[in-house]
Amino acid sequence: MAFRFFSSKNIDDLTTELSNKQSVIIVLETIEKLKWYVDSFHYEKSIIIAFTRFSWRSWREEIIITINNGTINIESKCVESQLTDFGKNKKNVSQFISTFNTIKEKLSISDIEHKITELENNLKSAIEID
Repeated sequence: MAFRFFSSKNIDDLTTELSNKQSVIIVLETIEKLKWYVDSFHYEKSIIIAFTRFSWRSWREEIIITINNGTINIESKCVESQLTDFGKNKKNVSQFISTFNTIKEKLSISDIEHKITELENNLKSAIEID
């Protein structure tokens, strides 16, 4: 169990006109661009949990992203016992939102729909049993 003297986390919401599936694609692209790694992914519930890399300023942060009908909730929190996060959680959330918006502007709806099809095909082939 981690011991903290105070909460080391930051939470914010991002509003978008995209569907949950479209948002998932951009979230996954954002995570890749930020060089975080996905720990768990629940496609149907639109929940993604990612982790940042270890650095001299932090021992890693867990990023929980929940997508629900045009609202993307981003929570960044320390995963190890840290007395302070040195502003890293706020920076993670800010970087996520900025990167998400940049990627959203660059991808066309047809690109996003193509990526949804690819993702669904990959997920389907991953769970098929011969």
